[in-house]
Amino acid sequence: MTDLRRLTSLLIQAETDVVMCRQCAKQIAGWLGLPTLDQIRLATAVSELARNIYQYAGSGTFHFYLDRDPLGKAAGIMFEAIDQGPGIAELQDILNGSYISPTGMGVGLLGARRLLEHWTIETGPTGTRIRAGKAVHPPLPFPDDRKIEGLRRTLASAGLADPFIALQEQGSELLLTASELESKQRELEATNLELETTNKGVVALYSELEKTAHELTAASESKSRFFSNMTHEFRTPINIIENISKLLLNGTDGHLNPEQLKQVGFISAAAGELAEMVNELLDLAEAESGRMEVVASAFPLETFVEQLRQFTAALALRYPRLTWEVIPLEHPVVLETDRNRLFQIMRNLISNAFKYTPEGSVTVRVFQPSEKTIELVVEDTGVGISEDNLGRIFEEFARVRMPGLTQVQGNGLGLPLAQRLAVLLHGEIRVRSVPGQGSQFSVDIARRLHEEDDDDLRSLSLEGLTVLIIDDNDGDRYLLRHLLEPYKPLIIEAASAGDSIDKLHAVRPDIIFLDLELPDIYGADLLESMDWAMHARVLINTAKPLEEAERLALASQCAGVLLKGQPNYTDSVLRQLRQLSGSFRDAH
Repeated sequence: MTDLRRLTSLLIQAETDVVMCRQCAKQIAGWLGLPTLDQIRLATAVSELARNIYQYAGSGTFHFYLDRDPLGKAAGIMFEAIDQGPGIAELQDILNGSYISPTGMGVGLLGARRLLEHWTIETGPTGTRIRAGKAVHPPLPFPDDRKIEGLRRTLASAGLADPFIALQEQGSELLLTASELESKQRELEATNLELETTNKGVVALYSELEKTAHELTAASESKSRFFSNMTHEFRTPINIIENISKLLLNGTDGHLNPEQLKQVGFISAAAGELAEMVNELLDLAEAESGRMEVVASAFPLETFVEQLRQFTAALALRYPRLTWEVIPLEHPVVLETDRNRLFQIMRNLISNAFKYTPEGSVTVRVFQPSEKTIELVVEDTGVGISEDNLGRIFEEFARVRMPGLTQVQGNGLGLPLAQRLAVLLHGEIRVRSVPGQGSQFSVDIARRLHEEDDDDLRSLSLEGLTVLIIDDNDGDRYLLRHLLEPYKPLIIEAASAGDSIDKLHAVRPDIIFLDLELPDIYGADLLESMDWAMHARVLINTAKPLEEAERLALASQCAGVLLKGQPNYTDSVLRQLRQLSGSFRDAH
């Protein structure tokens, strides 16, 4: 309270003074135009505090004020309740609601505090002083001296309060409050009903979103299967076109005239581009579906950099206006990752750098940011990429138009594939670019691929999941069971397709290892007989040598293909399990 104008003061010495104090508070609140319920709240709080003074201190004083805010408006009704009593014991317990008194002392104090916005209290052996009040929302114009004097005269002429009339007034106020509470209760019930209805809608929306997510996942898998199957089918006619074109260009069956050579050259070049796109589509489909395997091997970084140098030198022959440089790491480092996939990434990035640099330079640098990572950077001084297009370059089939470059070849698959391959190598591709000045693509990958795999496998848990092993070979079943037991799945075995049927339908396993060469039916036929939801849980586990066509066809219908007896068989099994168990838990 900083700028207060006193309105009136009252002595509390008798029961009637308590009633007077209540009426005075209500009159002031009504004079200011506060709503009826706010008038009742203020009067009730004042009445409780005045009664406490009378009952526990014997006597005291009430001072009523009008509070002025910094803008000069009436912001609240304030009062001071002062007595010279023995003070209030256990004050903190009273105010936090934990104090229990056989006489009821403290209940009025706590109730008054809850009815008011402003509240401070000082108490001790020499007495108690309470400063409190109720805010006015919004603040009102501050009354002038004439209006305040008129209020004072009205309060002074109120005379001695009649307790019986006051009791009747309190009864009416109680009825009004009860009616208001009943109205609020109805509003609360209506709100609760609306919230319940909304809640049901939210639940239904979540259900619809979950269904849509499953449909999108299925659509993505269908797209990957389509790409895998169709691009594989494209390979044969493309190979025929390429080979026949070469025969014609070489003049095997007779020489062509210059115009025919030109036309066949166009056919051969187009077939080569189509073959490259088919290969990238196959790789992209496998990477998206998680079926692309990466085979780590140890090799010196310097030999890989030399491979990049040779590739860049051969590529630069097509771009005589460009200079290039490959800068190796100064100290020897051994990588343990998939060399072919890493080269595939760098080949795409270096090719792009040349394509989008009409003149200037292309530089390949190698860094080692830490003991566990390697960074390969491809920089160019080409046309650059605008801020708006940076987010699009990793989208499939996205072709960003560059000013001044109309003859750039490509299908928009190179960068998306490179990014997915980088993720498979436990890394990422970052890009910085300034239009007109050039671009910088940075590839960060793990130096040891399986070091991170080992960390993930140590946290692998199959607890709560059911694994069905369908294999007629006792030794193979034993090997898988022995490999899986540390991860605590429930393992079920079947030695034939017939033995597995009841388990497939009764248990619906979470993960299924399926051998192809079963005694009663071919494993692929058993897979075909399962409903499609089960296909995503099946890992083909076979020792049969598979042609590329059959392997791709099988891979498009299940979660993965494992080849028994391969050097990395155990790691492949655990990696597939990590992926399958993770996706299964996410789905649930």
